[in-house]
Amino acid sequence: MSDFVELMKRGGNEALKLNPPYGVDFHITKGGSDWLFAACSIFGSLALLLIIVMFRRPVNERMFFYTAIAPCAVMSVAYFTMGSNLGWAITQAIYNRHRVSTQTTHMGFRQVFYARYVGWFLALPWVVIQASIFGKTPVWHIFFNVLMTEFYVVSFLIGILVHSQYRWGYYTFGCICMFIACISVMTTTRNIAKRKGGELYTCFTYYFGICMFFWFIYPLIWGLCEGGNVLNNDAEQIWYGIMDVLLMGCMPVLFVPVACYLGQDKLGYHFEDIEAELEKLESSMPPKKSSTKSLGKKKKSKK
Repeated sequence: MSDFVELMKRGGNEALKLNPPYGVDFHITKGGSDWLFAACSIFGSLALLLIIVMFRRPVNERMFFYTAIAPCAVMSVAYFTMGSNLGWAITQAIYNRHRVSTQTTHMGFRQVFYARYVGWFLALPWVVIQASIFGKTPVWHIFFNVLMTEFYVVSFLIGILVHSQYRWGYYTFGCICMFIACISVMTTTRNIAKRKGGELYTCFTYYFGICMFFWFIYPLIWGLCEGGNVLNNDAEQIWYGIMDVLLMGCMPVLFVPVACYLGQDKLGYHFEDIEAELEKLESSMPPKKSSTKSLGKKKKSKK
């Protein structure tokens, strides 16, 4: 019994013991790490659920699942990395609004996770791609929207690593790219979906409208956390985690049943039924001769 009690004491989240945050004044605690691992489990469960359901669908009906599995899987890895207290860098705070007793310099040094931005770089464009699917947006236009989304992420990433007021310049660049991407989708893709009308236009309006609402909250979080040093690191992880689960977890997953309900024909995507094509090829091929008959003929020729 004593061995079991000792084992239970040693159990639990030991990420901060194995990967301690050296050299920073503001960093996550065990509670923040626990929440990051919880968010990792949510993303991983959503990805696994989609994969199981996807393999029960015909091959030519799996495109919508790919667009949701990718962001969930990527963010699951990103949150596992952050929960393990890995994938972070040190930046000096430019404001002294949040202080700790162990602070060695006037402004202090803050822990910032670049792993989150790597996850955004790979996951956030899929939300834009899903919105573009509603209108069968031209490929070059989707590429432009994705590029603006990537510029947004890269600008915010550079901003958290800058040790001076110039970080707000990169913050401005990121916000401009975000607005350009949203305006681009709400003009070109919206106009295409509006021409088709009916349920398709309604689904697009609600889907991307909710996505934009969530997306516009991110600059506020950035300004209060990495940018302004107003909130502590655990609050940062909770706020970002909730928004990431909603925008890059729940919304992509909800897109799948909506797109399947509308159907590929209404969305303008026509894929050949691969299984039917294989059956046609097999039926058109001449029947193979059995090996036993060929062996019998060889024996007769020898005699």
